[in-house]
Amino acid sequence: MKMFKVYSIGHSVYPNEFFFSQLRKYEVDCVIDVRSIPFSKYASQYNKDKIHEYLKRHGLMYLFMGEELGARRSDLTLYNAEGYVDFEKVSRSDLFLVGIERIMVGLQKGYNIALMCTEKDPIVCHRAILVGKGLQDCGCAVSHIKEDGNTETQSQLEERMLNHYFPNWGQQSLFVDQENAYSHNDIVTKSYRLKNADIGYRLESEYREVIQASL
Repeated sequence: MKMFKVYSIGHSVYPNEFFFSQLRKYEVDCVIDVRSIPFSKYASQYNKDKIHEYLKRHGLMYLFMGEELGARRSDLTLYNAEGYVDFEKVSRSDLFLVGIERIMVGLQKGYNIALMCTEKDPIVCHRAILVGKGLQDCGCAVSHIKEDGNTETQSQLEERMLNHYFPNWGQQSLFVDQENAYSHNDIVTKSYRLKNADIGYRLESEYREVIQASL
């Protein structure tokens, strides 16, 4: 079975020309916008209509999929008791799975796809922590385009995340018995959950109270 490759990129406040040069370097021909709100207060060149027109003018396809793959969710059942979006719940939701399937269909048709969101560093963006993980779980090789033009794979990002949250995990695992030892996969899963708590979109207090009352 063929392994498809998917890129991601954060537009930050880059000039359009720099952003396009990064895409061109990796021969991206389709940009999927995964922002829930496709507008930028500090970089209006990435407002939905403007970036769509710019990419079209340069021969790239643009698709907005913020409803399917965005960080903010209108379905309150996808939030946890603490009031933030639970990425594990989202990853099992019908709408999210429809979005992942649309990407897979595009890859099968031969498109070279990059997910676009706002944040420069993918480790603080749902494009990696939610969507990138979802695509990796489907067998895709996910690479995040960095400001210096190099890429970081999803696996490398996971190691960076693990080292942030569990810097002593490797040493500690030597001193626990097998029954209580965590596997590498366990620690990666815990790292995703901690990052979800750090970056997940949070509801206003009155909505949190509604969710807590329903649990």
